[in-house]
Amino acid sequence: MAPSAESIQRRRRQSALVMDEWLVEFIKRTVLKFSISDTMTILKAWGFFTENELQTLPLHSRKQNIAAEVVRLCEVKNATIENAAALDIVYNYVHSHKRYWEVYQMSKSSESENDLFDVSEFKLQFKKSIYTVSKNVTISFKEFGDALWIRIAWGTHNAKPNQYKATFAVYHSQTPYVFIANLAKPCRPVLCQALVMAAKYSQIQEMELKSRSLDSLKDIVFKRFNQHFQSYQSKPQQKMTPKIVDSRVTYENIREKERIHQITRETFGDGPLPKLELASYKLETMFRSESVMTNLTAQNEPFRCVVKFSSPNLLESIRSLAPAGIAEAPVSSLLSCIPHKARNTFKITEKRGLHPANSQASHV
Repeated sequence: MAPSAESIQRRRRQSALVMDEWLVEFIKRTVLKFSISDTMTILKAWGFFTENELQTLPLHSRKQNIAAEVVRLCEVKNATIENAAALDIVYNYVHSHKRYWEVYQMSKSSESENDLFDVSEFKLQFKKSIYTVSKNVTISFKEFGDALWIRIAWGTHNAKPNQYKATFAVYHSQTPYVFIANLAKPCRPVLCQALVMAAKYSQIQEMELKSRSLDSLKDIVFKRFNQHFQSYQSKPQQKMTPKIVDSRVTYENIREKERIHQITRETFGDGPLPKLELASYKLETMFRSESVMTNLTAQNEPFRCVVKFSSPNLLESIRSLAPAGIAEAPVSSLLSCIPHKARNTFKITEKRGLHPANSQASHV
């Protein structure tokens, strides 16, 4: 006797509940990360719900109630891990500042023209490269303009992919740059190999450039900020006018302040600067006096230290040093060169082959 339609539906619901138990929890946790104000924006960008379904969400209720309703709709629509991963990508796209991004640069062995980019071919080659190494991996894609967002949840032979610690990679077609967040060291060779094969490059290396601001990193490597600054010579001289005009007040060092303002403007420009939070300088030098720390000099061991500068907006802070009287103008090139050299991690060592008395520092 054939099973009734009701029993078939019951079995489907039961099997779906068993299969999607972990998936339901993942979707719920993802939605709970949303703020009330951006919930509708993220869900619309997700594109999984219809407009009518979105209207049923209790947006004026608690987040737990919103998450419960989203989960219920996902169960009705039989959402898959691909759908849930796409939702996670949209959330991280909207809140990219919650990730710490590193920049990687690809290159080719010969100066050949870039091949036409085929996103479908890229996705197929990327998956093929990773699945050759590991089958227990979840790979998802979503396009935002010319940026292809890639999400990889890594698993092992004994464990399912960890959806809560996924790696994100953002690749802009026809460019050699990839922006990567949350990449564990053991997974780096696999991901890098997949990227160069899919993008048709031969090599990839990590740049010494990191930030939470993905847009600022793009501005730096794509040269989208006011890179070549205008000097005062290209415009009529502008005098600094004191805010308070009182014959009883004597303003001192006006020329010096004008000079500092001019140098600062020539160095950094007037426009907004890319947002970086950290600059790190690793110093490596040798002790030259035998009367100090002889135990190190005897072993010919270099002295090493790390100096870090941090700020919510480091470049803007550096730009304000001289006008505020904290540093002399011009500010050291080791600080002002950050956006031009597209790096915020430096290693300062002594030049090789020089006499100890004439050794000089250089950054590489």
